Amino acid sequence: MRPGPGRRGPRTPGLVLSGGGARGAFQVGVYERLLEDPRFARGPAVISGTSAGSINAALIAAGKSPREMLQFWNEIADHPPVTASPAFFDGAVRMLARLGAEEMIRWLSTSGPLRAFLRRLPRHLPLRPGSLVAPWIEYLLTSRFELVSRFLEGIPEPFVVDTAPLRARLVDAFRGERVPNRGLRLAVNTVDANTGQVVRYVTAPVLPSPGYVVVEAITVDMVLASASIPLLFPPVQIGPRLLWDGGLLVNTPLAPVVALGADEVVTVLVTEPPEPNPRAFAHFGRAVERIVDTFLENAYNIDRKLLLERNRARRPRGDRYRDVILYEAVRPLHDACFNAGSYLYFERGILSAMYEAGGRAASDWLARGPRVDHLDEPAASLAAPVA
Repeated sequence: MRPGPGRRGPRTPGLVLSGGGARGAFQVGVYERLLEDPRFARGPAVISGTSAGSINAALIAAGKSPREMLQFWNEIADHPPVTASPAFFDGAVRMLARLGAEEMIRWLSTSGPLRAFLRRLPRHLPLRPGSLVAPWIEYLLTSRFELVSRFLEGIPEPFVVDTAPLRARLVDAFRGERVPNRGLRLAVNTVDANTGQVVRYVTAPVLPSPGYVVVEAITVDMVLASASIPLLFPPVQIGPRLLWDGGLLVNTPLAPVVALGADEVVTVLVTEPPEPNPRAFAHFGRAVERIVDTFLENAYNIDRKLLLERNRARRPRGDRYRDVILYEAVRPLHDACFNAGSYLYFERGILSAMYEAGGRAASDWLARGPRVDHLDEPAASLAAPVA
C-alpha cells in the first residue's frame, strides 16, 4: 500500500471476517478476488475473525489458498461434521410426555383449563386450518407459559448437536491441534458463556486491555469455540473458561485487528445491504432474516463508529493512536442465494452460489474505489491510489 500522509513506509493491511455460518463461503470468493487485484495481492498482515470468519481467518493464516478454503467448506457440505445429540432428544421426549400426562390430568380434574381455552376460541372464528392451532398456542403462551420453562429445564443436555466431528475435521485441516501460521497476526473472538464477556485470543502482544489473551498459537479449540453457536452447539472449555460463539457480541471484530497493528482495514460482512425501496416483508422467512441481519449489523456499526470517532478525536491532538483507514465494508449484492436458511444451509450448490456472489461483490467494491468510510461524512471519496 502507498504510504499515507506523514507516514514512512507502507501501511499494514488488516482483514476482518464476520460470522455467518454457511455464508463463510461468500468470504472465500471475496478473498480470492481481492488477491487478484494488484492493490491487495500481498494479502493481509493482520486478520481478525468470528465464527465462520474465524475458521476462514485460521485457514488463511495456515497458508490455505482460496481453492483449498472452498474445498474445506464443500467437504462440510458433503459430510456434515456434526451429530445430533441423543441425550438432548431423549430428555426432550421424556419431558414432553411427562408434561403432557400432567396437563391431561389437570384438564380432567378441573374445568378451569377448559374454560380458559374456550374463552379464546370465538376470536379465531370462522374456523380455518390455522384456527385449530392458534387457540392452543395462545392458551399456552398466556395461561400456561410455565410449561415452556419446565420443558426446557427438564432437558439435561444444554445443546442440540455434538461438534466432536467438526473438531476432528479442523484438526485434519490444520494437521494438528494448533493452527500453523506464516507470520500473520491473528485474532479469534469468543464469548465467555458464564460471564458474557468477550474473550479475544491473539498471536501478538497488544496494549493491556481486558478480554485479550496473548497466545503462542491459535488452537483448534479456540477456533471451534468462536464458531460454537449457543444452544445449537456445546460451549468449549479452554482453561477456566467455558466459551461460545463470538458472534453473540462481536460478530465483526474490528478492535483486535487495530490492536494488532493494522492501519488499513478491509471488512467483509455477509449481510445484504438494506432494500433500496423499503416495503412490508413478503414472508415470515424474510422477517427472520432481517432480524438476524440486524443483530449482526449492529455489532459491526458499534465497532465501526468507535474506530472512526477515535480517528476524528486523534487528528487535532496527534496522540499515540494511529490514524486507521477503514474502507466501506465488502458485502453481498442483492443475490437470490441469501435468505433466512442460508446461514446454516451447508449444501454444495448453495455454497458455490455464495462463493460466486463473493467474487461479484468484491469486483463491484473494487470498481467503486474502494471507498473510505467517513462515518457521517459523504461516502463518495476514494482512498489514495495503491501502489
